[in-house]
Amino acid sequence: MCLTSLLLAASLTVTAGGDAFMVQGFPKGFELDRKLTAWIGSGDARLVNFETVVNDGTCRPAAWSGGTWSSMDPSVLPDFLAFGFNGCGCANNHSLDFSQDALFMTMKTLREKGMPFAGIGENLQDATKAAFVDTPNGRVAFLSLSAAFHPDAMAGWKTSRSPGRPGLSGLRWKETYLVTARQFEAVKEIASETGINGNRELDIRTGFTAPDAPGTCQMGSLAFKVADKPGRTSACNANDLKRITEAIAAAKRQADVVVVLPHSHTMRYKNVEEPAPYFMEFCRAAIDAGADAIIGGGTHQLKGIEIRNGKPIFYSLGDFVFQNNVVPLVPPDFCEQYGVPLDSDAKTAFNARSKGGKVGLHAFRENFLSVVPRLRFENGRLAKAEMLPIELHWMKDWSVNGLPRAADAEAADVIFAALVRTSAEFGTKLVKRDDGIIEISL
Repeated sequence: MCLTSLLLAASLTVTAGGDAFMVQGFPKGFELDRKLTAWIGSGDARLVNFETVVNDGTCRPAAWSGGTWSSMDPSVLPDFLAFGFNGCGCANNHSLDFSQDALFMTMKTLREKGMPFAGIGENLQDATKAAFVDTPNGRVAFLSLSAAFHPDAMAGWKTSRSPGRPGLSGLRWKETYLVTARQFEAVKEIASETGINGNRELDIRTGFTAPDAPGTCQMGSLAFKVADKPGRTSACNANDLKRITEAIAAAKRQADVVVVLPHSHTMRYKNVEEPAPYFMEFCRAAIDAGADAIIGGGTHQLKGIEIRNGKPIFYSLGDFVFQNNVVPLVPPDFCEQYGVPLDSDAKTAFNARSKGGKVGLHAFRENFLSVVPRLRFENGRLAKAEMLPIELHWMKDWSVNGLPRAADAEAADVIFAALVRTSAEFGTKLVKRDDGIIEISL
């Protein structure tokens, strides 16, 4: 426990939202749901993943994006702040959508608003370290990282010989496809006859790339390994895992409670509800390093909940705000991708991508259902974990579509059923109270 907090109250509460992909403000006359804001406000620390960048329209777009170039005009920020959060995780697949220009604008704006943030910085040390929320009831540290990012988005180490590179705290990982011995020989034959590994073989001969480990082979960018049955697996980059878990341990020495906000877009096999092996490896290692709760996000849908050593792992909360169909700015790259004139406005470009609103992430209700956990810690240990089900105005007018509100009874039942189903493999027991609140049995 943080030494400075020994004289403070023993009870400390954390509330958290999922991914806030917020790019437009509230429509005229819109009022936030009071049940939702009261629930968020009941936390001493109130955390969320800020899945956009602040951009006044002058920031240069990157040549790539996290799927959509996410951008929030500074005029929208007061509406975001109205939810009541007091800490932002900023590492996600959109952190560098508008290059370092918007990265710096985001950091500057959040600092001016007095909003602690983590996951991005001027170098890898800054991006990795925890941020802190100091409250009358104690101190909460939080870290943010992303396993979904373009290589150019990752921050770089600052050393005596290098100034570092601005960017995000990234968790790299490697996926391996498991094949039978017969399939393995077929893979090697295809690679040999197509010449797909020609450049790689040259790099191995000239010392730029290490040879394949025994029992493995590459076919282009894909790695294969002999196994008893086909499948796929993945593992964290050892250097990144060490860097982040050491930062968690350091944060634990400075705070009463440590929360980690990881962002992942991968699945275990074919079901998006299932977390990938490397992500499970990371979340469990983070708990073992001293984290008191993991609040994951990334894939827009709810994933299961695991309790490890009395501490919760929310593999994904899904979305808290989801407005990626109304982003204000799209670069010519986006227009070219969807076959519209290069100077088209965002509405035209998105209409082309969604085929008039018929396809895409906004077509699926599960992307508009989530929960807001509330975790109460007593003397540094989790004493109670409960969740408020929320829905995000699915299939409503574009002006409110994607904005959160407390779920009605029917939506709460759907959310509860999804969490029961996805948490079953972890042995986690959930109970839905008469008032709709979902409790986690600890």
